[in-house]
Amino acid sequence: MAEDIVTSIASLIQEGFLKPIGRQLSFLVHFNKNVQDLREQVDKLESVKYKVQLSIDTAQRKGEHIKLEAEKWLTDAEMVTEDARKLEDDAQKRCFNGWCPDWSSRFWLSKELSRNSIIISELHEDGNFDEVSYPVLSPRMESLPSRGFQTFESTKSAMNQIIELLKSDDSHTVCVYGMGGIGKTTLVKEVGKKAKEEKLFDEVVTAVVSQALDLIKIQGELADALGLEFKRKTVTGRASQLCERLKMEKRILIILDDVWKILDLAAIGIPLGIDHRGCKILLTTRLEHVCNVMGGQATKLRLNILDEQESWALFRSNAGSIIDSPAVNAVAREVAKKCGGLPLTLVTVGKALIDKDLDGWQEAAKQLREHKPTNIQDMDASIFACLKLSSDHLQGEEITLIFLLCCLFPEDCDIELEYLARLGMGQGCFKDVTTIDEARRRVRTLINCLKSSSLLMESDKCPGCVKIHDLCRAFAISITCTDQYQFMVKSGAGLRNWPKKDTFERCAVISLMANYISDLPVGLECPRLHTLLLGSNHGLKVFPDSFFEGMKALRVLDVGGVSKIFYNHTLHVTPLPASIQLLADLRMLHLHHRKLGDISILGKLKRLEILSLFASYIKELPKEIGELKSLRLLDLTYCRSLKKIPPNLISGLSGLEELYMRGSFQQWEVCGTTKERSIASLTEFKSLPCLSILHIEILNSQCLPKDFLLPTLLRFQIYIGAKLSFTVFTRKLKFDYPTSKKLELKGIDSPIPVGIKELLERTEDLSLICLEEGSCNILPHLGSGGFNALVSLSVRNCFKFECITNTIQRVQVVAFPNLETLYLSQLSCLRLLCIGTLPRGSFRKLKALTVEYCGRLSTLFPANMLQMLQNLERVRISWCQEMQEVFQLGGILMGEECNMLLSTLRVLQLNALPQLGYVWKGLKPHLSLHNLEVFEIESCNRLRNLFQPSMAQSLSKLEYFKILDCAELERIVAEEDEENHEPSINQADKPCLSLPKLKVLEVKGCKKLRTLFSVSTAQSLLQLKQVKISGSKELKEIISCKEGELSAVDKIVLPQLSCLKLKSLPVFESFCKGNIPFEWPSLEKVVLKKCPKMTSFSVAASDVVNHTPKLKRVRVDGKIIDYCTDLNMAINHLFKGKETELDMKATSSEIVVDS
Repeated sequence: MAEDIVTSIASLIQEGFLKPIGRQLSFLVHFNKNVQDLREQVDKLESVKYKVQLSIDTAQRKGEHIKLEAEKWLTDAEMVTEDARKLEDDAQKRCFNGWCPDWSSRFWLSKELSRNSIIISELHEDGNFDEVSYPVLSPRMESLPSRGFQTFESTKSAMNQIIELLKSDDSHTVCVYGMGGIGKTTLVKEVGKKAKEEKLFDEVVTAVVSQALDLIKIQGELADALGLEFKRKTVTGRASQLCERLKMEKRILIILDDVWKILDLAAIGIPLGIDHRGCKILLTTRLEHVCNVMGGQATKLRLNILDEQESWALFRSNAGSIIDSPAVNAVAREVAKKCGGLPLTLVTVGKALIDKDLDGWQEAAKQLREHKPTNIQDMDASIFACLKLSSDHLQGEEITLIFLLCCLFPEDCDIELEYLARLGMGQGCFKDVTTIDEARRRVRTLINCLKSSSLLMESDKCPGCVKIHDLCRAFAISITCTDQYQFMVKSGAGLRNWPKKDTFERCAVISLMANYISDLPVGLECPRLHTLLLGSNHGLKVFPDSFFEGMKALRVLDVGGVSKIFYNHTLHVTPLPASIQLLADLRMLHLHHRKLGDISILGKLKRLEILSLFASYIKELPKEIGELKSLRLLDLTYCRSLKKIPPNLISGLSGLEELYMRGSFQQWEVCGTTKERSIASLTEFKSLPCLSILHIEILNSQCLPKDFLLPTLLRFQIYIGAKLSFTVFTRKLKFDYPTSKKLELKGIDSPIPVGIKELLERTEDLSLICLEEGSCNILPHLGSGGFNALVSLSVRNCFKFECITNTIQRVQVVAFPNLETLYLSQLSCLRLLCIGTLPRGSFRKLKALTVEYCGRLSTLFPANMLQMLQNLERVRISWCQEMQEVFQLGGILMGEECNMLLSTLRVLQLNALPQLGYVWKGLKPHLSLHNLEVFEIESCNRLRNLFQPSMAQSLSKLEYFKILDCAELERIVAEEDEENHEPSINQADKPCLSLPKLKVLEVKGCKKLRTLFSVSTAQSLLQLKQVKISGSKELKEIISCKEGELSAVDKIVLPQLSCLKLKSLPVFESFCKGNIPFEWPSLEKVVLKKCPKMTSFSVAASDVVNHTPKLKRVRVDGKIIDYCTDLNMAINHLFKGKETELDMKATSSEIVVDS
């Protein structure tokens, strides 16, 4: 051994690895420390990844645009994490307990571990994003002088949205919906007032519709507002007379409040559409369904509850100054929080408690805590009447039961629809439902109805979940306490002991979830109890052996542990009590997050249909489980300690419909072995005639039988060669039950088994990762049928892939006709997406394409492929070193039936394409970008321009425009089309760039850009709100004037521009050097930094006395100067006499003008 060490070290010296000696030796000495450091850095990075992913998911749900740098960071983090895990596994394999027999390997491994730790540490710091998306642009909060109406950010935003919709010619009906008491009526009345004040309409009239529809009453209210006296008696006659009167008004707004069902506007006498284009409808309803049935021109807008700050402001204004006293403030805030952001409740409760002392406030808080708001004087009638009216409007017993089941969960809980479906199925809530999946669909339908009725809300954090408003929950609990239901709900109440009650004999449902109960009583008699929910009780470790003896009618039982500590395998073992075998009618059993011992006793629950051991610690599934012939759903997700399933157990579950095993058992029997089986085999699945949903992980592809087709499968998620990481589980898997047919192949280094190829033709969501062994394409290498079912395709780290499809050597088939999303990453040999001619219909539904780190790809869309992409909406390309052109247009022959090319494209993002010379190359007569909303381009250093003149008029919907670090960019729009080499004879005939929807413009690091827009383009910037320009060394002005433009323009008004930031522009002189006056009525902030040549804001003076009315002061080098009415004069004065000094010092003063 000593000779080996000496030899290894001598070898290292010869190779120069011990220079400097101290540092190189440290890799040998600190091997174990480097392993531990890498593990800690990976864990930290996983935490940051989770936060970034959560931020991105939240932003996407809001419809915001994700920044390229955030997406790139997440991709980098995934790659680095995966590499680090492989390196850690390699270290464990080669070096047992830190001891490496090969010292050279120890040195190299230790060095790589250290290097990766540094990379991950730097990446960790880069992941601290202030924001991952473009912020939603919202107006500043301002108080409106209206008695009885308080404006906040949420109400102001909603009101502005309604006003904008009413201004639009495309919107004739605006439907505002939300739960009762949320302030719909107050809001639309204020909208009507504002619309009249701003002279949007000549007349605004209102009628209350109500649940009991009375046409004569509605007609009367409208007529009174118009001063109309009816001369006719019948409804039809009055409608005709009212219609004629309304047509006399050129522009009229009709507010219809509290609508419960579809309205026949003609029967009332309201003209609409071609009958009277100046007549618009604004209605309120609690039911989203009403909005949906009001016709194609109806636009719906949901009114949400107030946030905590807004709620407190409204509550304080109604409760009086007593709540500011130290004695009352804390309890008052608790009461306000219990009102749940509902304006009606905040106002009513605040006024009810305005003259109460501390005792009164404490009693009110106690009553709200105990869900007894009816005891608070003057509060119950209005609030609970609203909620009761909404609940009474529910159609059918099933929807009422689902609504009541939602109150079983703790306040503010994200309620999984999956859990609700299992709960409802276990209780037998559904009629005419024969499978678990049918029950799931029924629940989704009922939940949608409840959301439309505003009794439930979509979760803003967890997909597949809903939330119930606190007041709705309290109301539901008050219903369940009646003799009809007999629920006892104390979930999330902070209980440390079983609740005290004289008798539990009448209880049908008991929910004590999410408490701190550690001891259970003995001798309970609950003969009517059919549902017992004890999940997530901290400290509940032992169940008395006789606990279930008095509960023989139980159908649903949840005794799961606490999810936050499920991974701690030192947990106390929870033995199952002997009395559980007495539950002969039990249908659903949840044993989540438990450390379980022997569970063979469960084999006696012959009627059990749903068994979930989600994330529990269990080593072996006993053979007795195979006796559960009625079992329909078995959930073993993330039972990562499960090492043994006896042979023929799974095949014995003949009634099984759904099996979930991701992150669980992986030691499947290898197919083709002749020895007697000792563990379960995948061939057993063929003996399950009812199996419709499968979620499984298969590490060894050799375990798959050749005929692994399973024709009964409706949905599946099958991961072959992939192992579930802890981070993936905690971030995603909790809500990741199969919704499609998903297949992931990872690291398969042998020929693709026949069984997998059969699955591929049925797969809807396919991921291919690190495929080797001759995999050079998908079609025809992985299949020849065209992949007709595929909707989403992701290909990553497949280093031998040359293309996605190759039609040269095989019979041509329509390729990927239903594919909507395509993601390609780190395909180092990829040269073309398609080799050969694609049949018509290929890729016809493709909507989103992302390509990154494909170093040999030179053209993304060749001409023959581009014609097929008639639904393309999003294109993102980054880090493709050889990319020369994105859209190849040359050689395209357009027939009469063809649509305009790229007419559906909404988002185009290009990043780090150093060889990109053209975004679109070739003739463009049939190119249209009229739906493009976002255009981001970064680090494309060969580009000289972005658009050709023939494209300039088609950017009518562009909202976000970012150009970053394009060093050679000279113009936004080229002087002439690349195909036309003769200069234009008449500049006036050349189409100018028009950007009427542009809101955000950012330009950075474009060193050769001298100007941005022409005067004609500037006149179109009516929606521009933010401009940020920096690091452009040759930029002299933003708006340039050409010959002939000055005479045609009196002035330029940028009505929405509120923020302008100019930084590091060494030769920048003025916003516009031409003699054209500018006005900025909304400008609130101007930041000028390192612009030493800027001596005026704009050359020409405006006729308006104050052309920047919202600017209040100037801050220069930290000194505040009172702002005069002329910004041009202010800047001129600040720079007067300083130009020489600034040039000599090569620095500039900083000027910040803000409000």
